Amino acid sequence: MPDDLYRSDILGWSKAQAERLRRLRRGELVNDLDWEHVIEEVEDVGNSQLSAVKSHLGLAMLHALKALAWPEHPAAEHWQQEIAVFLANAQDGFQPGMQQHVDPAELYARALKRLRKLPPIGGAPPRPLPEAVALTAAELRSEEFGATDLLDRIRSALPPA
Repeated sequence: MPDDLYRSDILGWSKAQAERLRRLRRGELVNDLDWEHVIEEVEDVGNSQLSAVKSHLGLAMLHALKALAWPEHPAAEHWQQEIAVFLANAQDGFQPGMQQHVDPAELYARALKRLRKLPPIGGAPPRPLPEAVALTAAELRSEEFGATDLLDRIRSALPPA
Protein backbone atom coordinates (compact mmCIF):
# COMPACT_ATOMS: atom_id res chain seq x y z
CA MET A 1 0.00 0.00 0.00
CA PRO A 2 1.51 3.36 -0.94
CA ASP A 3 2.68 5.37 2.07
CA ASP A 4 1.12 8.53 0.66
CA LEU A 5 -2.44 7.10 0.82
CA TYR A 6 -2.41 7.61 4.60
CA ARG A 7 -1.68 11.31 4.04
CA SER A 8 -3.75 11.87 0.89
CA ASP A 9 -6.90 9.82 1.53
CA ILE A 10 -7.32 8.83 5.17
CA LEU A 11 -10.80 7.44 4.51
CA GLY A 12 -9.56 5.23 1.68
CA TRP A 13 -6.57 4.20 3.78
CA SER A 14 -8.76 3.31 6.78
CA LYS A 15 -11.17 1.23 4.70
CA ALA A 16 -8.28 -0.63 3.07
CA GLN A 17 -6.62 -1.29 6.42
CA ALA A 18 -9.92 -2.48 7.96
CA GLU A 19 -10.37 -4.93 5.10
CA ARG A 20 -6.81 -6.22 5.54
CA LEU A 21 -7.42 -6.71 9.27
CA ARG A 22 -10.61 -8.64 8.53
CA ARG A 23 -8.70 -10.86 6.15
CA LEU A 24 -6.00 -11.40 8.77
CA ARG A 25 -8.68 -12.34 11.32
CA ARG A 26 -10.02 -14.95 8.89
CA GLY A 27 -6.55 -16.49 8.82
CA GLU A 28 -5.34 -15.14 5.49
CA LEU A 29 -1.74 -14.13 5.07
CA VAL A 30 -1.65 -10.34 4.75
CA ASN A 31 1.69 -8.67 4.13
CA ASP A 32 0.67 -5.11 3.28
CA LEU A 33 -0.82 -3.86 6.55
CA ASP A 34 0.41 -0.41 7.52
CA TRP A 35 1.09 -1.49 11.11
CA GLU A 36 2.79 1.73 12.22
CA HIS A 37 -0.16 3.92 11.28
CA VAL A 38 -2.77 1.36 12.38
CA ILE A 39 -1.23 1.30 15.86
CA GLU A 40 -1.07 5.12 15.95
CA GLU A 41 -4.70 5.40 14.90
CA VAL A 42 -5.88 2.91 17.52
CA GLU A 43 -4.07 4.89 20.22
CA ASP A 44 -5.46 8.15 18.86
CA VAL A 45 -9.05 6.91 19.16
CA GLY A 46 -8.79 6.59 22.94
CA ASN A 47 -6.79 9.78 23.32
CA SER A 48 -9.32 11.69 21.24
CA GLN A 49 -12.24 10.49 23.34
CA LEU A 50 -10.41 11.34 26.56
CA SER A 51 -9.55 14.78 25.19
CA ALA A 52 -13.21 15.42 24.34
CA VAL A 53 -14.32 14.50 27.87
CA LYS A 54 -11.68 16.76 29.41
CA SER A 55 -12.64 19.59 27.06
CA HIS A 56 -16.32 19.35 28.04
CA LEU A 57 -15.43 19.26 31.74
CA GLY A 58 -13.10 22.25 31.36
CA LEU A 59 -15.79 24.23 29.56
CA ALA A 60 -18.33 23.34 32.27
CA MET A 61 -15.91 24.64 34.89
CA LEU A 62 -15.15 27.80 32.93
CA HIS A 63 -18.85 28.57 32.56
CA ALA A 64 -19.40 27.88 36.27
CA LEU A 65 -16.61 30.29 37.12
CA LYS A 66 -18.09 32.94 34.82
CA ALA A 67 -21.54 32.51 36.40
CA LEU A 68 -20.05 32.90 39.89
CA ALA A 69 -17.66 35.71 38.97
CA TRP A 70 -20.37 37.81 37.30
CA PRO A 71 -23.68 36.58 38.80
CA GLU A 72 -25.63 39.74 37.87
CA HIS A 73 -24.58 39.65 34.22
CA PRO A 74 -27.47 39.02 31.80
CA ALA A 75 -25.64 35.97 30.43
CA ALA A 76 -25.32 34.30 33.86
CA GLU A 77 -28.43 32.16 33.34
CA HIS A 78 -27.18 31.10 29.91
CA TRP A 79 -23.80 30.17 31.41
CA GLN A 80 -25.58 27.97 33.94
CA GLN A 81 -27.48 26.23 31.16
CA GLU A 82 -24.22 25.69 29.31
CA ILE A 83 -22.71 24.06 32.41
CA ALA A 84 -25.46 21.44 32.30
CA VAL A 85 -24.90 20.80 28.59
CA PHE A 86 -21.11 20.50 28.92
CA LEU A 87 -21.38 18.18 31.94
CA ALA A 88 -23.90 15.97 30.14
CA ASN A 89 -21.65 15.79 27.07
CA ALA A 90 -18.68 14.86 29.25
CA GLN A 91 -20.67 12.24 31.14
CA ASP A 92 -21.94 10.71 27.89
CA GLY A 93 -18.38 10.02 26.75
CA PHE A 94 -16.77 9.38 30.15
CA GLN A 95 -15.77 5.71 30.19
CA PRO A 96 -14.69 3.98 33.45
CA GLY A 97 -11.09 3.57 32.26
CA MET A 98 -10.76 7.32 31.76
CA GLN A 99 -11.28 8.14 35.41
CA GLN A 100 -7.60 7.65 36.29
CA HIS A 101 -6.63 10.09 33.52
CA VAL A 102 -8.97 12.92 34.53
CA ASP A 103 -7.54 15.30 37.14
CA PRO A 104 -10.33 17.64 38.31
CA ALA A 105 -7.85 19.88 40.17
CA GLU A 106 -5.89 20.41 36.95
CA LEU A 107 -9.05 21.05 34.93
CA TYR A 108 -10.24 23.58 37.52
CA ALA A 109 -6.86 25.34 37.60
CA ARG A 110 -6.89 25.63 33.79
CA ALA A 111 -10.45 26.99 33.79
CA LEU A 112 -9.52 29.55 36.45
CA LYS A 113 -6.45 30.57 34.45
CA ARG A 114 -8.58 30.99 31.31
CA LEU A 115 -11.14 33.04 33.22
CA ARG A 116 -8.43 35.36 34.50
CA LYS A 117 -7.27 35.98 30.92
CA LEU A 118 -10.74 37.24 29.95
CA PRO A 119 -11.34 40.98 29.86
CA PRO A 120 -13.80 42.17 32.53
CA ILE A 121 -17.25 41.05 31.46
CA GLY A 122 -19.78 43.87 31.39
CA GLY A 123 -17.05 46.23 32.55
CA ALA A 124 -17.02 44.71 36.03
CA PRO A 125 -14.13 42.86 37.62
CA PRO A 126 -14.87 39.27 38.61
CA ARG A 127 -15.98 38.40 42.12
CA PRO A 128 -13.41 36.45 44.14
CA LEU A 129 -13.15 32.76 43.30
CA PRO A 130 -11.47 29.88 45.11
CA GLU A 131 -8.01 28.80 43.97
CA ALA A 132 -8.96 25.14 44.30
CA VAL A 133 -12.09 23.02 44.64
CA ALA A 134 -12.43 19.50 45.99
CA LEU A 135 -13.85 17.40 43.15
CA THR A 136 -13.28 13.82 42.10
CA ALA A 137 -13.34 12.29 38.65
CA ALA A 138 -15.97 9.82 39.89
CA GLU A 139 -18.28 12.71 40.83
CA LEU A 140 -17.82 14.41 37.48
CA ARG A 141 -18.53 11.11 35.71
CA SER A 142 -21.76 10.54 37.61
CA GLU A 143 -24.93 11.55 35.80
CA GLU A 144 -26.25 12.54 39.23
CA PHE A 145 -23.71 15.39 39.35
CA GLY A 146 -25.13 18.42 37.58
CA ALA A 147 -24.67 22.14 37.08
CA THR A 148 -26.07 23.06 40.49
CA ASP A 149 -23.70 20.59 42.16
CA LEU A 150 -20.68 22.09 40.40
CA LEU A 151 -21.73 25.65 41.27
CA ASP A 152 -22.41 24.69 44.90
CA ARG A 153 -19.05 22.92 45.19
CA ILE A 154 -17.19 25.99 43.93
CA ARG A 155 -19.24 28.28 46.23
CA SER A 156 -18.44 26.06 49.21
CA ALA A 157 -14.71 26.52 48.55
CA LEU A 158 -14.98 30.30 48.83
CA PRO A 159 -13.51 31.77 51.99
CA PRO A 160 -16.13 33.17 54.38
CA ALA A 161 -17.03 36.77 53.58
